[in-house]
Amino acid sequence: MIEIRKAVPKDCPAIAQLKREVWETTYRGIYSDERIDGCDIEKNARAFEQMTADPDISLFVACDNGRIIAYMKCGKPHRPFGGYGQEIGLLYILKEYQKQGIGSRLFQTAQCVIKSNGFNEFFVSVNKYNANAIEFYKKMGGIVVRIDDDAEDKRDAQMKLLYII
Repeated sequence: MIEIRKAVPKDCPAIAQLKREVWETTYRGIYSDERIDGCDIEKNARAFEQMTADPDISLFVACDNGRIIAYMKCGKPHRPFGGYGQEIGLLYILKEYQKQGIGSRLFQTAQCVIKSNGFNEFFVSVNKYNANAIEFYKKMGGIVVRIDDDAEDKRDAQMKLLYII
């Protein structure tokens, strides 16, 4: 049974390692090899620890028998967009756990948090070259409101989707 819970500081090294694994399977060919190979797990673990301490952000993990297999953050936007006060971001799931409803459960968890924060709309930023993620976010009801122009660094090209709850 997959458990979804709020992340705590001791989870952060495992979350950082998960990020590296997901980048390998999702972004190889989109992000530069140097970017993926240079993913600094310790630096990312510190960033995740800061998220767990930030009252404006909720960081969740999904666990399979205690192993962290997915994570997601929601709350105050990392990079503000269009005056929207909330976003869902960093929804990463190990490849072998994708298409099992875990992403939907995390997404629904975030919607509840956003609603309890007093908001009825939010946005998601997704890399415009990540076709699987775009399909997921559209399935979750997102309306595309912006698509960035192509960029030399493909990680910079984003798509924004808006949700109303």
